[in-house]
Amino acid sequence: MSSENKYSNRSRAWRWIAYLLIGLSIASGYVFWKFQSTKNQLFGFQPPEMALAQYTPKDVIGDLGGMKVRIPRHYAEYVEYDGDPGFGEKSKGPAPERTFESRLRSFGIDVRFPDMKGLENQATRDEYRSYDLNPENPWISIGINAGEIYPGLGAKAREGRAKKLWERSEYWWNNYERLPSDIYGLEAYVPSGTDPKTGKSARESDSTYDIYIHRDTSGHVDTYIQCGRTSVPGGISRCALEFGLEPKAEVAVTVRFYPKLLKEWRTIKESVTGLFLSFEAKETSMTNADRSPHLSVK
Repeated sequence: MSSENKYSNRSRAWRWIAYLLIGLSIASGYVFWKFQSTKNQLFGFQPPEMALAQYTPKDVIGDLGGMKVRIPRHYAEYVEYDGDPGFGEKSKGPAPERTFESRLRSFGIDVRFPDMKGLENQATRDEYRSYDLNPENPWISIGINAGEIYPGLGAKAREGRAKKLWERSEYWWNNYERLPSDIYGLEAYVPSGTDPKTGKSARESDSTYDIYIHRDTSGHVDTYIQCGRTSVPGGISRCALEFGLEPKAEVAVTVRFYPKLLKEWRTIKESVTGLFLSFEAKETSMTNADRSPHLSVK
């Protein structure tokens, strides 16, 4: 066989090997894609452990900032107790048995305002998803910090957050001026100065927030609200309302909603407070049978 034929045969062999490797790569990629697609359909994009905890059928029980609570499972999602591993961390052992003495650290709740109905069935979940990026969205998202992540300043946390409003900052986006008139019974503060990147007013930048605060009868800030803005086409900014359940419970609450609901801030705050108080467990219901071994995120 001539050297040319040997070279030609060798070249064809390597070409077929290359085709085979490419084919195997495509096939394995497809299998991996199908696996990820199926996993995301089952669990979403969070870790499977968190997704499974989200849909645990038992009610959540525990100590919420000093208040014993029983929370219907369809309300509380992504529940964490003191001592639980952080996001992305692995559990170091089996989930401990949960009782009314187990201190809750954080969880989230999505409810429809103003009836405060939660994601109790497929119909409400479908409705919740249907309002995505809709400025008329009546659904609000509630998050809590308690237990070992309760703010060190406690009830004065909102006061600390508002401190920047009357102090000059070296950062252009952190300087504020108060508007001459209150808005919806709230002191209103807007960014002052200009955005050095665009030369436009800082109030027009999507890197800044409008801030609203409310004071109690003693003059202390008991409610802190910040509303953002966005320049993303089709995007919608959101507001975050912060308050606490003190003195009833050491719990810091954050409620997120679309700006249209800002005028309802007082009713939202009262409704959310009422919802949490409705979770308080009565002594007669706190029996030994109320034990939840698999409610935390593991």
